[in-house]
Amino acid sequence: TAHPQDRRTKQLAADMRRLSLLLLAAAALLAAAVAGVRAGPEMPQAASVAGMGAGPGVPQAAAAAGMGAGTQVPKAAAAAGMGAGTQVPQAAAAGVLAGPGVPQAAAGGPPGKLSPDFYSQTCPRAERIIAEVVQSKQMANPTTAAGMLRVFFHDCFVTGCDASVLIAPTRFAKSEKDAEINHSLPGDAFDAVVRSKLALELECPGVVSCADVLALASRVLVTMTGGPRYPVPLGRKDSLSSSPTAPDVELPHSNFTVGRILELFLAKGFTVQEMVALSGAHTLGFSHCQEFASRIYNYRDKTGKPAPFDPTMNPGYAKGLQAACKEYLKDPTIAAFNDVMTPGKFDNMYYVNIERGLGLLSTDEDMWSDLRTRPLVERYAANNTAFFDDFSRAMEKLSMYGVKTGADGEIRRRCDAYNDGPNTV
Repeated sequence: TAHPQDRRTKQLAADMRRLSLLLLAAAALLAAAVAGVRAGPEMPQAASVAGMGAGPGVPQAAAAAGMGAGTQVPKAAAAAGMGAGTQVPQAAAAGVLAGPGVPQAAAGGPPGKLSPDFYSQTCPRAERIIAEVVQSKQMANPTTAAGMLRVFFHDCFVTGCDASVLIAPTRFAKSEKDAEINHSLPGDAFDAVVRSKLALELECPGVVSCADVLALASRVLVTMTGGPRYPVPLGRKDSLSSSPTAPDVELPHSNFTVGRILELFLAKGFTVQEMVALSGAHTLGFSHCQEFASRIYNYRDKTGKPAPFDPTMNPGYAKGLQAACKEYLKDPTIAAFNDVMTPGKFDNMYYVNIERGLGLLSTDEDMWSDLRTRPLVERYAANNTAFFDDFSRAMEKLSMYGVKTGADGEIRRRCDAYNDGPNTV
């Protein structure tokens, strides 16, 4: 059996290869998309924002999102294996941590109660340590932010925000990672969590849960890429079990209709508005070609009539996707950015793209055609502040969904393994 470190190394290499493919695909898509766009607001300077043609370092997309060169990697990041000398963005640090230090508040709330100041006395530098590590990871691999948000959603939406998605399967027990829908979760996001936990264990061992690491890392990366800083109450415990079957049942799939996705969200207590707002996280996301191939190859409408591609798509965009994905059957790792205009920046362009016929997945077009969701798409496309406000509230609510506290969970020593084995009761 391969050593875990070897597997991580191979996964990271695959992630970097995927990043290169993403950049190449985005370059082709941009060239096609600017040729003709469905009516909408003026298009941004897409070519420069997308970061195509960047040198061997971080793509220009990172700089466009406020990730310019800044201070050196702090000690916590170096201790976690980031390597001293890597650049950390000044702009990121400005929005991730409020003030020069951690607020001097009372100790964490009573057992079973979440609080923003939960670690103020037991591990006061927790958020700063996590920020240092994930900022460095994002600079090294600009797809980390999108991956982290996806892992966070896949964790919370199944059995709650309890780090159950981080558990590695063994010969004796499967985990959520074995679910088909989780096979494509990116290794760079898992690696950032593992490194953050390692740095925390050096500072305050056995104190900060992996569930809280994942929640805080997600917020750091949203803020780092230009998005809002939303509240994240702390004090979650890590799960004692991880189901290999639940994710495929409970998570939305890329070919689901908006109606079916809404059923999943409503069943968990989320509103239509919250579903549409959370979908805006796709502004940083990407999808493999196989997830939207039916829209660009051998397309047939509901009556069975063939067409070169889904006619709801911008023609230039569809042709660009066809060119970018032509080898996807041979190489299933080929992917395209969900937001082709500003793929490295957290903004409302995802909704603007839907208005223009530049939505990548069928669910994107569904949100435009469904009368329950279209008004919200129009609202967020026209008002970035409204999107940020609603996204912040929805993310805070999501981060508190199904959390484990007290005796219902544990503080894992390692994020990918239970302290004493899974709970089989």
